[in-house]
Amino acid sequence: MSMVFPDYTHSILNLASSILKAYGCECHHPSLPGLDLALAEPHKNRIFLILDAMGDAFVKQQLAADGYFRSHQVDTLTSVYPCTTTAATTSMLSGLSPAEHGWLGWSPWFREYGRIIDVYLDRDSLSGQEIKPPAGELMPYEDLGRKIYAATRGAVGLHRIQPNFAEDGVDTFDQVIERMRDYAALPGPQLILAYWHQPDSRMHNEGPYSPAVLAEVQTFERQLSALMEELDDTLLVISADHGQVPVEREVYLDDHPEILECLVVPPTLETRAVSFFVKNHRRADFVARFQAALGDCYLLMDRDEVLARALFGPGQAHRKIDDFLGDFLACATGNTIIRYHGRFERTRQVFHGHHAGLCPEEMLVPLIVTKSVR
Repeated sequence: MSMVFPDYTHSILNLASSILKAYGCECHHPSLPGLDLALAEPHKNRIFLILDAMGDAFVKQQLAADGYFRSHQVDTLTSVYPCTTTAATTSMLSGLSPAEHGWLGWSPWFREYGRIIDVYLDRDSLSGQEIKPPAGELMPYEDLGRKIYAATRGAVGLHRIQPNFAEDGVDTFDQVIERMRDYAALPGPQLILAYWHQPDSRMHNEGPYSPAVLAEVQTFERQLSALMEELDDTLLVISADHGQVPVEREVYLDDHPEILECLVVPPTLETRAVSFFVKNHRRADFVARFQAALGDCYLLMDRDEVLARALFGPGQAHRKIDDFLGDFLACATGNTIIRYHGRFERTRQVFHGHHAGLCPEEMLVPLIVTKSVR
């Protein structure tokens, strides 16, 4: 399968730079010239919407050419790496590369706790035990909203729309649309930053090309098209953090003791971007055994190659990068995910779709730009 590496001059990180640039904020990375032109036009309202996992391949293969999304798609961007919500949405919220903000994946190993931790859920990845204080506090960052508020001195109304896991979040996409409508009706310039967790969750559960996923995204199209017909003087920018590939095989390393015995700790980070901490005297054994078992569907790079490629992006590396990146990083190139159960009797979710590898379906996302008709 072909591979796509992140292009940190033409990625979702650069989308964030365009937003910052439009409001006079300092940018550490290049912006997107085409989006800069659209943002140079005055609009009372600007809405930026991230639809989690709505990749470029899904849009082009599943949606109608004359539909609202495809007919307004102006570009294709790469995600950052790993192309996972943890790393990608943080880059879009901060304007920083994954190397800079440190949020590399769902389940890094934290030396401060001596545990592998699911950073969004504040729990031990293996046992499910709650973690306090939250590990994410070790990686603070200043988000776009704060930067823009400071640069504009509060002259622009700033609004966030998020699912119900966030404070004051919403339960349905209908409520997302309702809040967009309400915020756009306020007097003066308004900036609306919206994130919706679908179709990612449904893709994980049912597969990225299931009929239910398609129906849901088509509903999003209709709702957003109708909204933009109602609104005055509004620019809407839609993109995604990553796409997904169908999962055809789960490999539990519990079934590969010849690999596990080479490791210092269990596999960490992501199922399709797997960080391995290897016993120093077993490095050659690990490489040979991993290649024999999984070399057909993972690109295995040692630490030096990952850093030389600047896979996590440019900029000053966050201090936690040294902790999170093991001796080797395995990046998926097929439809396999790597998992580990250990001795804990936890029920594990069965995934029918996933992301964080190097496949085009997960690494490429659309850039959709549209204006209200009035």
